Amino acid sequence: MLTAMEAWQIAMTQEHAGTTEQTQAEFEAFYQRTARTLHGYLCRLTHDPATADEVLQETYIRMLSVPPFDHAARKAYLYKTATNLLRDRWRKAKREKKWWELSVGEEHVHQNFNLAMDMESVFDALSVQERAILWLAHVEELSHKEIGVVLNVKEKSVRVMVFRAREKARALLENAGFKGAHES
Repeated sequence: MLTAMEAWQIAMTQEHAGTTEQTQAEFEAFYQRTARTLHGYLCRLTHDPATADEVLQETYIRMLSVPPFDHAARKAYLYKTATNLLRDRWRKAKREKKWWELSVGEEHVHQNFNLAMDMESVFDALSVQERAILWLAHVEELSHKEIGVVLNVKEKSVRVMVFRAREKARALLENAGFKGAHES
């Protein structure tokens, strides 16, 4: 994972050579508070630590090029930027896959490992948006308004989306034989 100093040095070599030491210290403190959880969010969505590292680096570099704003807004900006960068990567991968299928043809490989159901497999069964919503709501503890900013949806829509994602996760767990603590 990119360190705060490495992110700062990359940004400085690109375009910000005249920034003060106070700004560098502020950035390092903000990075230390947010990088680990943002990296966890990206790893959960991508299932690939290398991709998560790349997106994390690009996100912080982009953050350095915007005017400073308060902590909550910066955190929302980070998650929104990271989510958008992932969407761009997935769109590109989808286009490349489609091109490859048209030029080479499809080869289907199906594997059934019959793995035991656990929370990771439940998370994997959810859509990317559902995983993002549950992560932002329950791990990052963002408000519905903040989640709306990150995912570019209305606050009222977030309420419904969180409810539906929770219900889908609950149904997946119940189908796997797990019962809630309130059930006998």
